[in-house]
Amino acid sequence: MSVTDHSQQQQERLLDEAMDWLMRLNEAPTDAALIAAWDDWLQASEAHAGAWARICRTWAALGDMPTAAPEAVPPVIDAVPNRSAHPQGWRVSRRSLGIVSASLMSAALVAVLVAPTLQMRFEADFRTGVGETQIVTLADGSKVTLAPETALAEDFDGGARHVRLLAGEAFFEVERDSARPFVVAAPDVSVRVLGTAFSVRDTGHGTRVELAHGAIALTPDKAEAGAELTLQPGDVVNVERADGKTERSQVDPADIALWRTGQLAVTDQPLGDVVALIQRQHSGWIVMPESDVAALRVTGLYDLSAPDKALMALVAPFGLQVRKASPYLRIISSR
Repeated sequence: MSVTDHSQQQQERLLDEAMDWLMRLNEAPTDAALIAAWDDWLQASEAHAGAWARICRTWAALGDMPTAAPEAVPPVIDAVPNRSAHPQGWRVSRRSLGIVSASLMSAALVAVLVAPTLQMRFEADFRTGVGETQIVTLADGSKVTLAPETALAEDFDGGARHVRLLAGEAFFEVERDSARPFVVAAPDVSVRVLGTAFSVRDTGHGTRVELAHGAIALTPDKAEAGAELTLQPGDVVNVERADGKTERSQVDPADIALWRTGQLAVTDQPLGDVVALIQRQHSGWIVMPESDVAALRVTGLYDLSAPDKALMALVAPFGLQVRKASPYLRIISSR
C-alpha cells in the first residue's frame, strides 16, 4: 500500500468517526457523559478536530443534494472557510440517513469536502483564516480589507478591474478610474463602481452589499436583463440565493464593516446571521438546536475581540443562554 493510499484510508476512517459522533450528539445533545467522551476524542489530535470541522461543513453543503431528504441535513456552523450553513438547528434522525447509502455518502463527502476547498485554494489570490483580517492593495491601487474566513480572486487581465468574492466578506476602497469600472462578482450579484467604498458579504443563504460612500450599481444574478439597482451611502441590499429576491434597508454609513476595528455593528439583522459573523472569530463551533431562534431580529454593537462575551451579549435580551459544552462547542438555547 502506498503512502498516499494509507493517508486516504486514514482520512476516510476519521471522517467516519466524526460522522458517528455527530449522529450520537444529535440524538442526545444534553448527555454530559457523551459530550465529555466526544470532547476527549476531539482533543486527541488535530486530525480529529479537522475531520469534525469537515463533517460539520459537509452537512450544509449536502443540503442541495437531491439524494437526501431536507430533514436529513442539519445546518451546523463550523469554524472553517467556505462556510455556507445558516445556524438554524441540527436535529436529524439516523433513520433519515438511510436515504443515502454508505457508499454514496462517502462519495459525497469526498466530492463536497475536497473538491470545493481545493478549487478555492487554486482560485483565490488572497485568503484569511479564523479570526484573521488582511489588508491588500490591488494592482490599480484599490485597497481591500478581508474579513476572517474570506477568499478573494483578482482578475485584472487586459486592463479590466474585476475581482471575485469566493467566500466570506470584504470591504473595498476603490481608486477612481472612469475609463475602467471596478466590478466585484459575488455568489449572487455583480457590483459595478468607479470609485467608492463598500462591503460585500456571502451570508451563506445570499449576498449582502453595504455602501459606505460614493455610488454603486448592483445587478442580482437572477434579475431580469437590465434590472440594475443603484445604491447611495448607507444603502443595504440583501439578495437571497434561493429565489433572487432583494431586500433594501438603511444603516449608518459609519457602521459599515466596523469589524475592521474589532467591533460588530448590526441593525435589524437575523440573529442567525449575526452568530455566523461572530463564528468567524471563534475557534470552536456554535450551534442553535431551536430552529426559531435564528430568525429573531437583532440590533446592537458587539466586541469581536471577545467572541464568547459577544455571544452572551447578543442572546441575553431574548432570555437565551450560551452553554460551553466543551472548548470546541457552544450551544445557544432557551434552557
